[in-house]
Amino acid sequence: MTETRTIIGALGLAALLLGGCATTGPGAPVSDAGEPDQPSQTTEPETRPESRRESTEPSGDNGGWQITQPQDEPEPQTAPPRSSGPNSAVVSLLNQAAGYYQQNDYPRAIASAERALRIDRRSAEAYLVLAKSYYQSGDETQAAQFARQGLRYSGDNRKLDRALNSVLADVE
Repeated sequence: MTETRTIIGALGLAALLLGGCATTGPGAPVSDAGEPDQPSQTTEPETRPESRRESTEPSGDNGGWQITQPQDEPEPQTAPPRSSGPNSAVVSLLNQAAGYYQQNDYPRAIASAERALRIDRRSAEAYLVLAKSYYQSGDETQAAQFARQGLRYSGDNRKLDRALNSVLADVE
C-alpha cells in the first residue's frame, strides 16, 4: 500500500513538472540566417555592408519579437579545391601493404589496404593490393570483386588496368 502511494505521488509530481514545461507563452525569436557560414577562402576582410534588415511591422503572432530577414542572397562560396595528387597517408599505407604482400603476410596486406581505402575510397592501387592478397589467400570471390572495383577507378592507368585484369583472368 505504501509503495502504491509512493508511485502515485511520484507520477503526480512528474505530471505537474511536465505540465509546467508545456505552458504557452510568446514564441521563440525567429531569425532567417540563410545558409550556414563557411570559413572564407581568402585572408582579406570582407568589405560588403551588412545585408540584413529588420522588419518593423509585426507579421502574425511573434510575441513582440522583430524578425530579421536577409535583404539579398549571399554569394555562394566554393569548396577548397582537392589536390589531385595522392594522399601521403594513403601512399604510406599502400607501401606498407605492398611490403606485407611481398612477405606473403596477406592478412596484414589486406588490413593495410583496407585502411588506405577508408581514407581514399577511389584508390585503384588499394583495390589491386586487396584483389591480389585475397587471391593468394584463396578467396577468389573477394579477389574478383576488388579487381572489378579497382577497374572502376583505374582511369587511364594502363599498367594498373593490366594488373587488375590479370587478377580477374586468374580468378575466372
